[in-house]
Amino acid sequence: MPRYMVHIGGKEFDIELEYRSEKYYAQINDSEIEISSYTIGESRSILIIGGQSLEVDVRANGYDARKTVFIRGQEIAVDIEDYNLARLRKTAGMSSAGAVEKTIKAPMPGLVLDVKVTPGDRIAKNHPVLIVEAMKMENIIKAPIDGIVKAVHVSAGTSVEKGDAMVEFE
Repeated sequence: MPRYMVHIGGKEFDIELEYRSEKYYAQINDSEIEISSYTIGESRSILIIGGQSLEVDVRANGYDARKTVFIRGQEIAVDIEDYNLARLRKTAGMSSAGAVEKTIKAPMPGLVLDVKVTPGDRIAKNHPVLIVEAMKMENIIKAPIDGIVKAVHVSAGTSVEKGDAMVEFE
């Protein structure tokens, strides 16, 4: 059974997954949760947890452990790491945090509707930077770090492909 250490908002979760009888069973810390999952797109799924239906969109941020989860209109940064690797890092006194990404890249193909920053702006982490329309939904792209905007590579009306650089920070 796969086992992970998941970090969300400064909290750590030990998650073990098991798939049986067409359902997932997640052991989260000391609680078991039954989850039904139905894929509806490349990164989107419908999850049924405790009789409640949730549409979830999980997007990778490059090849590191960080993922961005969109659920109920919220954007949540999640770090997912193999349990054994996380324990090894902790024992060695190493941080699981990767290098800070200083470029916001398009998470999917879309159309830039609005740019909320200009070069030289000092902004706080989670400050809205761009609005991108993708799959008929407006997505607010937020700053990953506190910083100063170094360059803006897009403008309203620009079409972007997944991975295109949109905004850089110093």
